[in-house]
Amino acid sequence: MNIFGGKWTEEKIDVFIKYLKAYMQILKKYPQWPLIYFDGFAGSGEIQTNEDEIDFMEGVAIRVLSLKEPRGFDMFYFVEKDQEKANTLLETINKKFPEITQKFLVWGDCNKKLLDLADFLKMPENKNYRGVVFIDPYGMQIKMESLKALQGLHLDLWILVPTGTAINRLLGRKKMSPENWFTILGDFFGISPSEIKKRFYKPSRQLNIFGETELNKIDRAVDEVAKLYKERLNVIFKYVSNPLVMKNSKKATIFHFFMASNVAIAMKIANDIVKITSK
Repeated sequence: MNIFGGKWTEEKIDVFIKYLKAYMQILKKYPQWPLIYFDGFAGSGEIQTNEDEIDFMEGVAIRVLSLKEPRGFDMFYFVEKDQEKANTLLETINKKFPEITQKFLVWGDCNKKLLDLADFLKMPENKNYRGVVFIDPYGMQIKMESLKALQGLHLDLWILVPTGTAINRLLGRKKMSPENWFTILGDFFGISPSEIKKRFYKPSRQLNIFGETELNKIDRAVDEVAKLYKERLNVIFKYVSNPLVMKNSKKATIFHFFMASNVAIAMKIANDIVKITSK
């Protein structure tokens, strides 16, 4: 099962489901377009809400499968790297939704499956498909190159970005070689080590033991991470929403939740929902 992350987990799910309902309200006018839902980190189907493992809440996968009005998805594609969670989710889906035949659950890496999704939608016979991609990782697993495969497709993307957790901690490490930057941050943002240095570090007045100028992380690095990620998404999609900013109990920013689309009305809907939720 998945572990509950606090109030922000509820907010994230609430925002996403509200968006899907608005999305379906529009797409019900176009029954000739089959709809596909892709979940890159589908989990087990339920979320543990306390440490005693007594109370649970339905995960996003189950909630999406439950959506029937104003319209439902025609095909579901769930990805889960943990085989035990994948098996649990499949059992739950087969038990609760036996009437849904176009449901696929695969055990594997989301990056690879995003490429498979893009290949499927680029087939001439699938040109009418529309869909939503939901990516809710627990870290920096998603490479920008994988998201680039979605460019030009009729898809809306919702993605959780660990701006204040994994990325900010990585930027704060003192002993990082350019090779490390390229492998981790470079893959994540899809930019070079030199660009990462320019965006997130400033020269110090002090020299290290080798007589080289030290680099210090900029102030408000989390805000810069969110700004850069939005820029990178805008290379792939025409529109990127204002993110839902998620904070922990100490009011520190931990995640930004973005929506990206090639349709202007989709961005407006996402921005409206995020604005109301953030009040």
